[in-house]
Amino acid sequence: MLVRSPLRKRLRGADLAIAYAVVLVVVAVVIGVQPVAEGRRLVLESSTNLENLRIAPLVVLFVSAFVTSSLTGLWIVAPVLWAYAVAQRWLGRGPTILVAAFGHVFATLAVAVLLASGIAHHQLDRDLAREPDVGASYGLAAVVGVLTLRLPPRRRRWVVLAGTGVGLVAALVSETFTDAGHLIAWGIGLAMGQVGLAIGRHTAA
Repeated sequence: MLVRSPLRKRLRGADLAIAYAVVLVVVAVVIGVQPVAEGRRLVLESSTNLENLRIAPLVVLFVSAFVTSSLTGLWIVAPVLWAYAVAQRWLGRGPTILVAAFGHVFATLAVAVLLASGIAHHQLDRDLAREPDVGASYGLAAVVGVLTLRLPPRRRRWVVLAGTGVGLVAALVSETFTDAGHLIAWGIGLAMGQVGLAIGRHTAA
């Protein structure tokens, strides 16, 4: 009983991460076993592309966070399990969900604005309005961003600079706007962390 107790405690403190990871795997497997055309249709209908955001924004903003474009995309389950578990034990379940949701939603909307602007100014192909955009990576980037506050100030500074630099390079050289979304979500996580830190200091004072 004494051996199992610490394990139970750790699992209880990571129930959000485990539940999210399980849903990601189940949804990916369900889509993956479909015929190719049907799988593509399901991913496309769950996507936060410009067409879907115009037709059913709330639905796709929610659903897209639980869909991966292919089974190979399940590599993200490992970092999701780690980041969400650490965040839940540190911040609690509610704040972790809030950070992930803000990162996912606002990074998605920012990317949509960039795409819409590029298409409107004839700088981007109109077909991009129907390109699939799904996954857990925006929420993950925001959660990782807020977790930087767990680091000592000096180390945190270097991690923030390195993470931002890598994100900028990826966004500049990428042929899609996905990496720009990751950088935006990372910035949202950093900002939310700083706001929380400031509130905590004010409350403590």
